[in-house]
Amino acid sequence: MKANVTSPASLASVNGETIEQSGSSLHGADRVLAILNVLGSYPEGIGLNDLARIMNSPRSSVHRALSALRRADLIDQDRDSRYRLGYGLLRLAFWHYEELDEVGRLRPVLAALASEFGETSHYAILEGREVVYLAKVQPPLSRYQMTSVIGGRNPAYCTGVGKSLLAYELATLEDVATFVESHEPPIIQYTDNTKTSASALHGEFESIRQEGFAVDREEHEAGINCLAIPLFLTSKSIPDGAISITAVAQRFPLSRLESSIDRARIMIREHLGEVMA
Repeated sequence: MKANVTSPASLASVNGETIEQSGSSLHGADRVLAILNVLGSYPEGIGLNDLARIMNSPRSSVHRALSALRRADLIDQDRDSRYRLGYGLLRLAFWHYEELDEVGRLRPVLAALASEFGETSHYAILEGREVVYLAKVQPPLSRYQMTSVIGGRNPAYCTGVGKSLLAYELATLEDVATFVESHEPPIIQYTDNTKTSASALHGEFESIRQEGFAVDREEHEAGINCLAIPLFLTSKSIPDGAISITAVAQRFPLSRLESSIDRARIMIREHLGEVMA
């Protein structure tokens, strides 16, 4: 799938500052960073000629930068000579996430929850209107592999972790209505259980704030339920992220999942202390 990319000037940055030069004046590391950003918009790959055109740079200069990235194992080239981000870059990103203090602190409790309930545990944060998964632990000997990936995203309004975090961002019905009306892409109903109206979401957010946890009742994916608990690691009013237990409905019914909240809270408290609402 191709993204609308007009100029590398809006895509590359160094030390947090946007590179203002046109592609033809990008040099060295600036050009390499711009290429990585462009490739990130083309998961199916892009050819050298198209990349040079988008970069507005000489074909030979782009080819040299691509060669350097290939030698570093940061990009791959397929049989059709298309370039895409490589697994070497993904490994670096995953290692980085694994070493984050926040993720390192949470991994033991995620492993304990996965082992206790025999289901997948996650830790996710809210980024805009989506949740981003920073950690995932599969239970030992699991036969079912969840499709979620570290660094992956899902819409917040129909996931357990997302709702548990949105509840503290959207305090009033007016806040929720603005969220729904301005949501891009527009809110859709993934399953028969997906809540899409402002009133329905507002009611659930109020319940989440009162009870301190959220439930995904097959709202994003049929056959998958989720119990999510927001964590207040650095603030007493705004959660940093949320832990979840994601379960196959046929194997771990919703009623059993909801009744597991007390045990999950005890385990979180044992590992992290008082970090829950």
